[in-house]
Amino acid sequence: MKDFLLLAVRVLAGGCLVVAFAMLSDMLKPKMFSGLFGGAPSVATASLLVSGLAMGPAKDEKYGTGMIAGAIGLVAYSLAAALAVKHLGAVAGSIVAWIAWVVPAAALYWFFLR
Repeated sequence: MKDFLLLAVRVLAGGCLVVAFAMLSDMLKPKMFSGLFGGAPSVATASLLVSGLAMGPAKDEKYGTGMIAGAIGLVAYSLAAALAVKHLGAVAGSIVAWIAWVVPAAALYWFFLR
């Protein structure tokens, strides 16, 4: 029952923060940034908040560090996708970009988070 309650709180907090970030992104210019603010930060913030309250700061630090590794991988993915999709097409470019996300994220995990 405790796991179900924790999941319910995460869903509620994530939904509320998605709405808040969507409202913020609607006010920003240019509109191309609205997707970034609409999903990832709000879900990550809600997840860190709930896990920190439920399990303590030690787990929260580990989750936060993992999110930083994923964000660095996302930057590498975005840069690679911008170039690869233009030159290789959608499917091949997406595969190359996905590999560009996995390599730095896995390396950061291997060296700092194990």
